[in-house]
Amino acid sequence: MVYKDILDFHKIPNTLLEEEFWSQKKTGRKTAEFLPISEEFSQEFMSDWLRRIEDRTYLKYDTLFLETPDVLSKLRKYNLVLVTLRNDKQNLFWELDKLKLTEYFSEILVGLPTSKNKVELVKKYLKGNSGRNNCVIVGDSEVDVYTGKKMGFLAIAFTNGIRSRAFLSKAEPDFYIDNLNEIFKILNEYAV
Repeated sequence: MVYKDILDFHKIPNTLLEEEFWSQKKTGRKTAEFLPISEEFSQEFMSDWLRRIEDRTYLKYDTLFLETPDVLSKLRKYNLVLVTLRNDKQNLFWELDKLKLTEYFSEILVGLPTSKNKVELVKKYLKGNSGRNNCVIVGDSEVDVYTGKKMGFLAIAFTNGIRSRAFLSKAEPDFYIDNLNEIFKILNEYAV
């Protein structure tokens, strides 16, 4: 885990278990807010975190939910577009290739995380593609849900990702799914 390696590097004792770490992340708290670090070190920690989190050393540990390939394969007919915020585009595409995800998407839109906004990426894409009707956004973060709502899309919050249902509820998604297969019922119901 990135946070453990940073704390070890700076010889700061870590008392936080991995389960506790993820429990805190799901509430939307920034990592530096709940780790045993000083306020002065917080800035350095976050800088180191951002530098490391997209490094292949850590990306290689990312895995897919079991149902992901099957669900994406069935959804491919909908012209899937991946919208993500990353600092390192090269490592993003390395990871997508490693996970065999690239083939499922007609487009992959990448913006910088500092923007905390996917709306402009989506607007630019839609403008270049004569707009699209019946758009749906599925995501596991508040940024995903806010983007969907701002664009007037159906916004579906995936609750088994980086954020909890309780946290995502603040963004007011149209639907919640706990399992990726649940998306088909929503798409069928709304004739997307």
